[in-house]
Amino acid sequence: MNSSGIMEKQSLKGTHHNRQEGPSPSGVIIAAGTVEEALPHLGRDASTIVMRKVIVPAGGSTGWHYHPGPLLVVVSSGTLTHTFADLSRQVVTRGLCVVEPGGPGNVHIGDNREATPLVMHAVYFLPLNSPLSVPVPPPQAAWRAPT
Repeated sequence: MNSSGIMEKQSLKGTHHNRQEGPSPSGVIIAAGTVEEALPHLGRDASTIVMRKVIVPAGGSTGWHYHPGPLLVVVSSGTLTHTFADLSRQVVTRGLCVVEPGGPGNVHIGDNREATPLVMHAVYFLPLNSPLSVPVPPPQAAWRAPT
């Protein structure tokens, strides 16, 4: 845990059905702080805000995970392929944003299927002392998906 109460255990590398594991993403926390009062409109007990730059190498993946609170992601360069537990996909390109809801009902994986790094800037709205993300096994739908 760092001085702002953010748990840094971030092993974001994971697997996706029928995919080889790619390089792991890296992340740098740009700023973090707590607010004196929770921000209930941003999620239950949202009292910690973290700004983070995330780089996913070519062919890399975040692994299946969810976030304890909502976050806003801006794709600064590259293309994010966002796959959800039901295997629906959202492709987010440079200059576009995505809002990710928090909680275990919002499992997803982020892939960089391009030949260049994917660079994202994220703002997390978290409960105090929460990890940035929680790794989970691939959903059952991913195991049943055809090749």
